[in-house]
Amino acid sequence: MKLLTKTTLFFLTIALFVLFGGGIVFYFSFRYIMNHEVKRELVTEMHQVILHPPQGNIIGIDSVVFNLPVHYQILPVKDIHNPTFVFRDTLLFDNIMGRYQPYRMLSYETNLDGKPVRISISKSLLMSDELIEYVAFVILLLSLILLLFIIAFNNYFFSRIWGKFFKTIDVIKDYNISDKKEITFPESEITEFNLLNQVFEQMHERIKQDYQNLKEFIENISHEIQNPLAIIKSRVDLLLQDEDLNKSQTDLIQSIQNSTIRLSNLNRSLILLSKIDNNQFPDKEEVSIVENINYHLDNFEDIIQSKNITLHKDYNNQITILADSNLISIMLLNLLKNSIYHNVPSGNIEIITEVNKLIIRNSGKELDINKEDLFKRFTKSSNKPESLGLGLAIVKKICDYYHCSIQYFCQDNFHTITIIFN
Repeated sequence: MKLLTKTTLFFLTIALFVLFGGGIVFYFSFRYIMNHEVKRELVTEMHQVILHPPQGNIIGIDSVVFNLPVHYQILPVKDIHNPTFVFRDTLLFDNIMGRYQPYRMLSYETNLDGKPVRISISKSLLMSDELIEYVAFVILLLSLILLLFIIAFNNYFFSRIWGKFFKTIDVIKDYNISDKKEITFPESEITEFNLLNQVFEQMHERIKQDYQNLKEFIENISHEIQNPLAIIKSRVDLLLQDEDLNKSQTDLIQSIQNSTIRLSNLNRSLILLSKIDNNQFPDKEEVSIVENINYHLDNFEDIIQSKNITLHKDYNNQITILADSNLISIMLLNLLKNSIYHNVPSGNIEIITEVNKLIIRNSGKELDINKEDLFKRFTKSSNKPESLGLGLAIVKKICDYYHCSIQYFCQDNFHTITIIFN
């Protein structure tokens, strides 16, 4: 859940509880006040009737006292049983409205002109109920406006106060240790955000320094290994030319030579990866993908024929990209070599070009590794222990270098690698 949603829900929950609880308290308080006011007016009316009773026939008389609409009735009783004020709610028929309306009634038994009577005074509650409903509607409307204000204010507060924080997050999210450009964090008026930026800057400097030291170490080791490897290879070649060697010695020297060649290839691959990381391929020219593929296929022709591989080429589009020709050549070489090397006897290879898309499909055994690890360094199948496990890692690194996407898919023992050029 996003921080804005979390804080908005938090404030809305508090506001709803406060408004709901406050609304209930206000409603019953307001109703109590209105009922108390009606009771006070009824008591005042009763005193007026007792002190100034109407003249003449006093049975079932309606009147208006103090310009307040009330209905009162005086009925004779045999005896006075309850000489106190009695309040109750009732419904009386309103001739004007044509329906029953709620009234609050006050009854009192007393002697009027020497006769025991029950005086009943009723006051309409319609105005009070309408007023309460009106006030409740106003409160509800104000509550909705307040909730909308809270949401709008929270969004404004969030975007204004937390905006610099999310800019910092964007900088970190787009951070690439191999990118040579300096990263800058936005200044904020919030002390904690500035402290966070300082921590990130210090961490960036430490990571950058460690990464630079590691790259220099790999470069130095790779370059220092080249000379001893060259010497070993030359000495091994000289030993192999010795006619006095027996078969056991020849096999041993041949094993040393194979290991030397393997180590030399590994060294060249690591140097290439290091150069790509150091952005040492700034030169760009128009490179034809199809021409490069055909060039490498000519070199692999003998191997393709020896494994009896059926090659199908479907060039629907002549892809031309702006890049370093050597890097693109290395990328295509590794892809084609991979499709041939991991193919099966009498297998198939399909090479398809579409608009800004290269598809290479080859038959082969199912992978015994996770496809998520396919483009990682030193990832290799247990069936091919002699492989360096760097070919597809180099392809992925070159694709990332030129902002191209690479995808792998396998179905029915057919492995498909798709490169979408930028």
